[in-house]
Amino acid sequence: MGRISVAGVPSYESVTSLFEGYAKEDPTYTAQLCVHVDGERVIDLAQGMGPDALVPVYSSTKGASATVISLLVQQGRLDLSAVVAEYWPEFAQAGKESVTVRQLLSHQAGLPGVDGGFSWEELLAHGQMAERLAAQRPFWAPGQAFMYHGLTIGTLADELVRRIDGRTMTEAFQQEVTGPRGIDFWMGTPESEDHRCVEALPPTAEELTSFLQESPGALGGGDALGALSIPAGGALDLLARVNDPGFRRVGQPAAGGLSSARGLAALYAGLRHDLGGVPRLLTEDTISQMSQIQVAGTELGTGLPARFGVMFQVPCPPRWSFGGVGAFGHDGAGGSLAFCDPRLGIAFGYTVQRLPLPGGMDKRAVELARAVRSCLR
Repeated sequence: MGRISVAGVPSYESVTSLFEGYAKEDPTYTAQLCVHVDGERVIDLAQGMGPDALVPVYSSTKGASATVISLLVQQGRLDLSAVVAEYWPEFAQAGKESVTVRQLLSHQAGLPGVDGGFSWEELLAHGQMAERLAAQRPFWAPGQAFMYHGLTIGTLADELVRRIDGRTMTEAFQQEVTGPRGIDFWMGTPESEDHRCVEALPPTAEELTSFLQESPGALGGGDALGALSIPAGGALDLLARVNDPGFRRVGQPAAGGLSSARGLAALYAGLRHDLGGVPRLLTEDTISQMSQIQVAGTELGTGLPARFGVMFQVPCPPRWSFGGVGAFGHDGAGGSLAFCDPRLGIAFGYTVQRLPLPGGMDKRAVELARAVRSCLR
């Protein structure tokens, strides 16, 4: 299935058949798939929406923010081993004076939330949230454990960019990454693009009921450590907010991006290849620094295995089995997935309109990624 053709060129018919099969199995299936190999777009599929439709991609936005951070590292303006307070002096409060940038950006700093919780308004306004995080005592000794900072890592990374560069994360992303290369990924989606936006859909009532029976508290609430990471209302509130134009305009750097699969794939292709005549974004050395595993093991909050580089997810089978050794990327709670697998030259982008359960990486995206990899082996 999907092996090299007699002409020596990979055939991707198996991937197309798999994608079309999902549509036959589920009449509500609305998704996009785009893949570049060695800088060339080789797969471009859409079902239920056009290939240029923009979909909320939730935490796949973190890959966009990680790209801006990567540029600062590459330029020598940000040292991953330096303490955060070197760039953000106010951060050295409440026992955080020794927290390094790599700890902060690999979910080790103990700042998934703040005492008393936080509101969506604080998160989107940025300034007050950054001040509260700077003053917060970590919920565990930094570097001694890790837990996914689902929303706050966007604020933390954004503040570093502002302190070092003077621009916001969204400004730097548009001006340095997407704008020059025509990449269809928006962190702060302008009104001019609203006509292309497709609303994310929640799971069906039956799916949600079944999921909550099997995993009570999984969508936020309660007094579990994981509840720190999202405002009151839990994850279901986020599902509604991503469709709000106000949320869309801000483009919160952890979960507020909108993209097509074309945009996701182009972002990761542009890391290693010229796009539209514009040079590649990152050197191999920068990529190796950012994708290097920083933490691996059992994550606090979920109790599940995880591996993180600097902001990027790293494959962690069987939970995140999207690529091989050296691959890196990020999924989103709505089911999106985007990654780069340098050894095979893959840049992969996938969006889906209706949230799969359990939330996060859509198993169909993983199966498609495996099919692509099979074509190239």
